[in-house]
Amino acid sequence: MLDQGDYTTVFDASPDAMLVVDAEGVIRDLNRQAVTMFGWSREELEGRKVERLMPDASRVRHRRHRARYGEAPQPRPMGGGLELEALRRDGTTIPVEISLSPSRLGRGRDHVICAVRDISAWRRMRRLSGMMIAAAENERKHLSRELHDEFLQSLVALKIRVKLLADEKDHGERERARARVAEDIAGTILGVKRMIRGLLPPELDRQGISAALGSIFRDVEDVYGFTVHARLERVDGRLDPVAAVALYRIVQEAVTNAAQHAEVSEAVVTLGAANGAVRATVRDEGRGFDLPDSEALGGDAFFGIAGMHERAALVGGTLAVQTSPGRGTTVRASVPARGWEPKRE
Repeated sequence: MLDQGDYTTVFDASPDAMLVVDAEGVIRDLNRQAVTMFGWSREELEGRKVERLMPDASRVRHRRHRARYGEAPQPRPMGGGLELEALRRDGTTIPVEISLSPSRLGRGRDHVICAVRDISAWRRMRRLSGMMIAAAENERKHLSRELHDEFLQSLVALKIRVKLLADEKDHGERERARARVAEDIAGTILGVKRMIRGLLPPELDRQGISAALGSIFRDVEDVYGFTVHARLERVDGRLDPVAAVALYRIVQEAVTNAAQHAEVSEAVVTLGAANGAVRATVRDEGRGFDLPDSEALGGDAFFGIAGMHERAALVGGTLAVQTSPGRGTTVRASVPARGWEPKRE
């Protein structure tokens, strides 16, 4: 049988926040994880109602649930499809899962042992999975449109030109028609190469991120008439392959957004390394826009910005967007350099 010291050791060893709550909803004990998760000290929580750890809008409803649970307490595992939130001392909320286990502690009195698990990371991953699925679907739609609107139409036109070329009797007209067919074929080849670079940038593997970004900027100028003034340091070897792809895609998205929506004809892009990170900045002096809070970024209108945030976060980096109507837009991305670890004090 465990004595009090053993009980405390097991209680504190739990990876989840643990609370012991009596029949009146008063917190009688908590472990170290609970102190860390909620930000309250032990003294601030012991003897207080468990509703202190809930948002104001949930407290009345929770009191009713607690009363009903007290009438017929039984173990309740985590999950169960419940969307629950806990309140931290600083006023922020976190998504949680909670399991309940009725028990008799302290002279046989009824208590409930509550295990609380922070599922913020799981929720972010679920959101990211949804975004990745949506991104893949959007990419398929984009490829379908490109293949139909550009390449299929080009091939149909080439077929017609070849037939006309075969039927042409005049030598001069035949040579001019042949030149037009050759020009169309060359244009189609360039379009295919541009699409391939968009899917899998070969320069990124062969020449590094600076050269790969240079290819993007040339394509953007060809397609949109949009000039990128680039100041790119050589950062090859400072990024692992995953971080390099993430930064490449972030800059690609930011530059394409500027070309399509900023209503100006140019932007400035910088790339450099400092303090254990590789940083890229994309700045335009265009029309700007109202940037919503993080919860609204998942909508269609801001899907690209949300994707840039997620790409940066996945490799341990950060992304900041500064913009407002009429004041242009600046996107700053930073990803950790290869093998860099912050100095420990």
